[in-house]
Amino acid sequence: MTTRRIRDIEEEMNKRVKSGEGKKSSWNLPVLDVIQATHEECPKCGMDGYVSKPFEAEQLNREVSCFFNSPSHTKS
Repeated sequence: MTTRRIRDIEEEMNKRVKSGEGKKSSWNLPVLDVIQATHEECPKCGMDGYVSKPFEAEQLNREVSCFFNSPSHTKS
């Protein structure tokens, strides 16, 4: 899964940051899917959120609002 590879890269980058070699970065990827197995796999791969189809606009907004800098857009 792509997310697993990204988290592996992130882990390597974090090791470099701790050793003074690099800068910390974050990875956030929204996933929209209908398969329950995907929903179960996402947290194992290090994903922070998940929205399954069909979804309500408010549900999607809650998941993606944390990517915006406005104080009124916070993930709860």
